[in-house]
Amino acid sequence: MKGKVIIITGASSGIGKATALKLSKKGAKVLLSARRKDELQALKKSIEKETGEALVVIADVTKKPDMDRLVAKTLEAYGTVDAIINNAGLMPLSFVKKLKTNEWEKMVDVNIKGVLNGVAAVLPTLIKNKSGHIINISSTAAYSYFPGGAVYCATKAAVKMFSEGL
Repeated sequence: MKGKVIIITGASSGIGKATALKLSKKGAKVLLSARRKDELQALKKSIEKETGEALVVIADVTKKPDMDRLVAKTLEAYGTVDAIINNAGLMPLSFVKKLKTNEWEKMVDVNIKGVLNGVAAVLPTLIKNKSGHIINISSTAAYSYFPGGAVYCATKAAVKMFSEGL
């Protein structure tokens, strides 16, 4: 991991934050991305306090230009990208009959389109480098439905299948 440049989406909390802390302790240069600036700045300070290296770029994974800018800023700062961890995700749960279609659309945008936008933004660099990793965070929900999770499970199944196809 030492010296590797790794982009992490959804880095402001949960799995993304824990991953950033772990990778930075192993010597990776982590690019922290999410929409919540304050949380990302606090994480950056924690990483630097432990002598790690981090850069913050505020980005919304649902917006392709944001993801393109994220990769461009990474290349500008470090000259390369070794990996992206497409971690950003949402999990509002409700039964389909409640018709919370706004939540459905947001989950599809973040959980599926966010992964697609991350891959599209970084893939040309990885191909040019002839190396690198794309890690898409799915869930066990991709394999088995649970009550209230129909849309969430569907989005995670989509991430699983896209990753297999990739």
